[in-house]
Amino acid sequence: MPLLSRPTTVLLLFCANILGSASDAWAVDEPASPGNGPILNISGISPKYLPTYNYIADGLSWAGHLDSEVSTNFSGGIKQGSAGNIVGQIGAGYDTGKAGLWKGGKFTLSLMGIYNSAIQQNYSGDIQTASNIWAPDAVRFYDAAFRQHWTDWLNTRVGYMDVNYYFDVTANALQLINSSFGMAPTMTVNVPGTATYPYPGLGLLAGIHGEHLSSKVALFQGDPQHQVSAFERGYMALWEGGLHWGKEAEDDLEDSSDNYGQYILKAGAWHYQLSDPGRYGLSPTTSGVYAIAEGNWSLPGERRLGAFVQMGAAPQDINPVPWYLGLGLRLGHPFASRPDDSLSIGMARTWLRPNPAAESLGRETTAIRNAETAYELTYVAKLTGHLNLQPDLQYIQHPNGYFPDATVGMVRLHVEFF
Repeated sequence: MPLLSRPTTVLLLFCANILGSASDAWAVDEPASPGNGPILNISGISPKYLPTYNYIADGLSWAGHLDSEVSTNFSGGIKQGSAGNIVGQIGAGYDTGKAGLWKGGKFTLSLMGIYNSAIQQNYSGDIQTASNIWAPDAVRFYDAAFRQHWTDWLNTRVGYMDVNYYFDVTANALQLINSSFGMAPTMTVNVPGTATYPYPGLGLLAGIHGEHLSSKVALFQGDPQHQVSAFERGYMALWEGGLHWGKEAEDDLEDSSDNYGQYILKAGAWHYQLSDPGRYGLSPTTSGVYAIAEGNWSLPGERRLGAFVQMGAAPQDINPVPWYLGLGLRLGHPFASRPDDSLSIGMARTWLRPNPAAESLGRETTAIRNAETAYELTYVAKLTGHLNLQPDLQYIQHPNGYFPDATVGMVRLHVEFF
């Protein structure tokens, strides 16, 4: 196994760097040039965006889907209006064990396309981003990675990938659309160079897990929006540990997301190290922590209830978002006649430092509120085996700490091709 996996890993890392560079060349709007300019502050996150791969033959599998949505700001915020977003992704996986080569190896490769008709935040004005799939138009390679299971409890990953596939994932919050439920804004807003949607990056991850304990560490490139060399623009180091109780038969320990068990407690820490702040105009060197608690229960009538609490902290004075709190509930099989539907509610509160918010808006600090809070209600209706319809309603208090309370409605159509 070492003779096969070592050169494969080196080759994949090289190819991932090439694919990342090619992805930038395909970006439609070119939101940031490959030069020395600052990167956009995009907090739209979509964890675990590609569905489960479907088996084809001899270790090869594939998956593909399309999300299309219309978002309308009914009142408040900056102005009333509507915007449309479309995101599609297609990918393939190759399992070396099922192909008869060596056990525990898996390659993944995916391509993503993003289109939007307008900048959503220009309507609602929120810093948390009401839709987790809004991003600048682009077509890019999104994932090119290799995973190796060395033992039943040890695995590694290397390549071009999304940090939010493996860190700060809250399973019971995944159907909520507001971006803060995907990844704490104490990381994504304070460090717009985070290697996550819509700009994954080169990284190396090592994880261990057992029935009750899990732990993983990773190193990702800083500012993957500009594909120059792996760590020329800094790096982000992460650690996450978890406690798990009540492992169920359907729980999957192979995806490295550590979302298994009836009860889950996770804590994580991250550090972003900037290489040359004067040259690139990126976020300052900073650090933060986060924590997640989840519980799952069976209810009468084959219903399933999930609850979650998320917390994030990056209290350094240089960070515009020092604190975050998210919480919510998810009810599966809400109606007897709709066994595959689910209903979710959530609250995401982001505390703001007045000075950065006032400077970005050109206002006095006395006009800035100390927090932005989003309340969300969403329902996922499974129409067919490949088609879901999701209406969503959000009420956002004090968008960006300044604008009037906004009411945002969305309808999202999710199509799985295979």
